[in-house]
Amino acid sequence: MGLGGWSAAVLAEDRSKALSLFLIRPQSLQEALISFSEQSGMQFVAIGDLRHAPITTEVRGRLTNEQALARLLARSGFDFSVQRNGVVTVAPATATLPAQPSPAVVALAPTELAGVEVTARRRVERRIDAPLAITALGGTQLDAGGFQNAAQAIDSAPGASTVDVGGGFTQVQIRGVSSSLGGNDNGYYLDEIPFTGVTVPWHPDARAFDLDRIEVLRGPQGTLFGEGSMGGTVRILTNKPELDRFAALAQAGWSTAEGGGTGWNAKAMANLPLLEDQLALRVVATDESLPGWVDDVAAERRDINRHRVTTRRARLRFEPSENWRFDAAHWSYHSAAPGGGYAADDAMEVGSYYARDADWRTSNLVSTYQGGESSVTYTYAVAELEQRQRGDILPGTRYDSDTAIAVRTHELRWSSTTPRRLSWTAGAYRREARRSDVSVIGAVGPSSSRQDNGGGALFGELTLQLPWAGWTANAGLRYFTDHVEGASLGIGAESVLDERFQSWNPRVGIAWQPVPDTTLYASTAKGFRSGQLQPVTSYVLAQAAGIALPTRIRPDQIVTTELGAKTLMDGGRLLVEAALFHSRWQDVPVRVPVTDVFNGLVNSDGARIRGIEFGLTYQPWDRLAMQLESTLIDATYTTDVAGTSIRRGTQVYNTPRTTWGASLEYQYPVAQDLSGVVRAGVRHHSARQVALTQGTPGDAIVSADARITLESAQGWSASVYGENLSNEDGADDARNTRGIATRLRPRTFGVEFAFRYR
Repeated sequence: MGLGGWSAAVLAEDRSKALSLFLIRPQSLQEALISFSEQSGMQFVAIGDLRHAPITTEVRGRLTNEQALARLLARSGFDFSVQRNGVVTVAPATATLPAQPSPAVVALAPTELAGVEVTARRRVERRIDAPLAITALGGTQLDAGGFQNAAQAIDSAPGASTVDVGGGFTQVQIRGVSSSLGGNDNGYYLDEIPFTGVTVPWHPDARAFDLDRIEVLRGPQGTLFGEGSMGGTVRILTNKPELDRFAALAQAGWSTAEGGGTGWNAKAMANLPLLEDQLALRVVATDESLPGWVDDVAAERRDINRHRVTTRRARLRFEPSENWRFDAAHWSYHSAAPGGGYAADDAMEVGSYYARDADWRTSNLVSTYQGGESSVTYTYAVAELEQRQRGDILPGTRYDSDTAIAVRTHELRWSSTTPRRLSWTAGAYRREARRSDVSVIGAVGPSSSRQDNGGGALFGELTLQLPWAGWTANAGLRYFTDHVEGASLGIGAESVLDERFQSWNPRVGIAWQPVPDTTLYASTAKGFRSGQLQPVTSYVLAQAAGIALPTRIRPDQIVTTELGAKTLMDGGRLLVEAALFHSRWQDVPVRVPVTDVFNGLVNSDGARIRGIEFGLTYQPWDRLAMQLESTLIDATYTTDVAGTSIRRGTQVYNTPRTTWGASLEYQYPVAQDLSGVVRAGVRHHSARQVALTQGTPGDAIVSADARITLESAQGWSASVYGENLSNEDGADDARNTRGIATRLRPRTFGVEFAFRYR
């Protein structure tokens, strides 16, 4: 049969001895041969049933066509021959082929970074062709780097940083956009599901096991991703089920923290084909016990902040025809932190703490119809989050709090899918969100609040091929409206909010590709968030203290202008990316201290943000890959904010001025069917300056990690690793008035074992 519709055309020139750069990831044999043909230029005739061949071995590096094809077909049961006219015939082997060594994973190889497909503009395209700043880490890279959660992956992207506060939550900063108030300031998606804290930015912990990829889009993404994507958007994408084969993965590990406790993990994945080539189910389960290291000096208890994290995930794919695809997925997460999060003083001690239990659940339904030149996608998604906090917020001051968030969204998109002079994405969006809080703090009576957001949007984006070679222009617009109703009750007072907010969010840009694998671009985009209610307890206590607070907080918005470039050089071994950006963020909400425990909310004049980010990936030879990323961000408030430590020129909340990171990976053969990979990395960020309210700055942080892995062609692997090898114990974010700040886990060593069946 002809493979993928190709005929057995004549290939006049024999290029079998020429070296080419290859990247062909493990996949079905038919898909792998198509990828090989695209990268080598060779034509194929395939004989036999390719559908039931084993998943292919990964092929990576500078190889001849015949070397690459031999690796690709190893263990497939197929062999190849090259005809005089250059056409390659692939047919079942007459004898068992010898096993080929499985190449070790080399994360962040430039060939992969240039060609990896992303969906940042709601349609599939190569990352290097997309005219925006984006980092995409595939599942292979996440595994090779030993990333445990999404926060660690976000940290590796230029212009982005995180604070893992423990208890199942992460703070995310992208390009200087960071706040502790309002709905999410940076978008956060689990597959098609947008998470938002409604009145407080909320980025729930997501474990990095069996993921397809994590994308970090930098700059406002309001046109396609909606409200809250002001600094950028994080997309965490899970692996889809494979329709034609059974696959399984099991992993177990153990770790110990210096001066702290021990931890363990057990993780498993199973891919189950249910109806040949039409229906499959992928299920994932993880259970982790994370070491504690903070001591309770009052009760003389050690390592109180041990965490237990469990997740369950299921994704069903149904393809009744070539044109229609249907996905249904569910993901649940539970975190139990009875000893609090990762906050401590400089001695790694606390005098008071409160337990944190967090649960979130997501479910989504996605139906896609692929027409001749376009596709239509409908998405329905539900996200629910609950948090319970019990303990002492201050020594002798009891704190009980319950938070519940529910978000439901519908989205309908129509996108072009084939290369054309005019490409488009258009759609409509509907969101319903509710947050409710009940809390008791010390002697202050119970208070409760709720806020309901009913929002909708119409959006579209066009990309036009201009008359000049290599030039394109893109323009997008989103109309957003949000009806906000809220009520806050407590200590004999009530505050009510009933308002409608709306915003037009444009994006315009131009791009030039002077040569293949080089993109230069310029863009301007706007981001937007709705307003919110003033907590009534803060309002009443502020009145008693003679502090004037508004009853509601105005919306905030940001406009960012960006110049960027990305290019592949040195025969595909060097990838360089850089961007300059300038943002004006207006009406940024901030906190004003009211008492030692309570704070109120006000709008500031805003912030001005300027920055430059740079990324470099270099593969000087096939077995060695290096990465460097660095960012300088000048993100400062534009005026003093009365009653706070914020002055004109103060750094924006939790945003470091400088960050940089470097990593190195080396692969090496050990035996015929055994290979190894060594990875080491280091990351730095300057001190974060501003706490939630008054406090003192944090510290400059330098952390390092290393990992050594052995991988067998039979499917097993073993790793030893070290995290925070510098034993960094400084304040990761700014200290509060009691000197408490988030800390990194002390130097930690661990081992992991995994077995994969395909």
